Amino acid sequence: MKNRNITFKPKSLLFGPLTHKAKEMIQMSDDELEALYLADFRGLYQEECAKQLGVSRPTFAKIIKSARKKVTEMLMYGKGIELLQEKRNFVLVYPTNDRVTIHPYFLTAKLFAFAKIEEDSIVSISYIDNPVYQALHAKGITIVDDDSAKGMAAGRIIPPLLKKGNMLVVKSLGEGMKRNIEGIGLNIEYSDLSDIDTVLESLI
Repeated sequence: MKNRNITFKPKSLLFGPLTHKAKEMIQMSDDELEALYLADFRGLYQEECAKQLGVSRPTFAKIIKSARKKVTEMLMYGKGIELLQEKRNFVLVYPTNDRVTIHPYFLTAKLFAFAKIEEDSIVSISYIDNPVYQALHAKGITIVDDDSAKGMAAGRIIPPLLKKGNMLVVKSLGEGMKRNIEGIGLNIEYSDLSDIDTVLESLI
């Protein structure tokens, strides 16, 4: 069984011409779609794409070539594309204070949780302390929201802590932190939900 890091979740599973019925439906795998996301949307080099996807560099080259050919066939020959979604294995990261719900504030949450997902189910969760929260607490600063972390160099401190994750789920995130998080390869999902099990159900 493939053990690839699939983080991009499409909003639709069927694509094709609008003016006529698709002449043929082509099936595209989730790793082909992920390859397009990494290489063509995020603009990563193929070496980094291969690392993110969890495959060798030559294997990634074959996957992205196949995916691009299918997109070209859809555009040039009026074919349709059906996205196939397999059960995914990845590490979901989220800020939390109580270990089971997503905290509304990313920078000032007590903990960062790393939920290991296999076959679309949580198999384990580990936690690390948020050093920004710890520093604020040590200084006796009352935490109101993420503005409380101004001047704490959170953009430099927090992203390296999350490198073992594949997807970050948050309620909100500032633009600077968003760029830093994306820079280490995490896909970001925004959710109004709090319970992590409910959030996972919405993602798979």
